[in-house]
This record gives sequence, structure tokens and C-alpha cells, in this order.
Amino acid sequence: MRKQKALTTLLRGLVDLLAEEADRNPEFAARLEQVLDELPGGAAAKPKARKPKESVELPDVYAERKTRDDTEFRLWLRDLPVPVLKAIVKEHDLDPTRRVSRWKDPEKFSALIADQLQARMSRGSAFLTGRVGAKD
Repeated sequence: MRKQKALTTLLRGLVDLLAEEADRNPEFAARLEQVLDELPGGAAAKPKARKPKESVELPDVYAERKTRDDTEFRLWLRDLPVPVLKAIVKEHDLDPTRRVSRWKDPEKFSALIADQLQARMSRGSAFLTGRVGAKD
């Protein structure tokens, strides 16, 4: 790192010196421009045009989970296309470790989504159930 900083400082000084001399001497500036034009820079890389992502209609997985039992819910998830499953995972932030980015198997997605939803629903139900006879 230290050598890199020294080299950067040296090159910056050289460029400043060349610019100063080019300002004073038009003949030198023309020759410098000619040399720099011949420099093989290659074609500038054109930025790739990204196709816009298709907006996918996402089903309400919480409502579906409430209407179906666990096995039926997993089967329903497994029948959904992989892009929809990925969008569900992303929308509800069900994969904080980002391990599903390479998955292509709908069964893995359905298992992850079902397990995460079950965990969230069980955690949330602890706050929803009140004690009988509790005073306000």
C-alpha cells in the first residue's frame, strides 16, 4: 500500500508537470496530444442495457398459509414458478443470508418459505394471546 501511494504521488506530479509545460509551450502540447491519441485505449466498454425486471404478481402467502394446512401449503408453494418464489423470499426478507440466489429447485424454496412463515407466525402469536383475567 505504501509503494502504491508513492507511485500515485509520483505520477500525479508528472502529470501536473506535463500539463504545466503544455500550457506554456503550444508545440509541446500538440506533440503530447499526438502521442496520447496514438495510445491504444481500446474500445470503451459500453454499459450493458439491462432488461427491466418483469413485475410479478405475488400471492399473499400469509393468507394462503391460514387457509391451508402445512402439507397443502408446501405443495401449493412448490407448484409456483421459481421467479415467483424468489420474489416472495425477497419481498418478505425470508433469507437474510442470501443463500437462495443460486437455488433452482422449487422444493427448497417451498421448504424455506413455509419454515420461515411458520417461525414468524409462532413468534407473533405470543404477542397476540393475552392472559385470561389480566387487569388493564
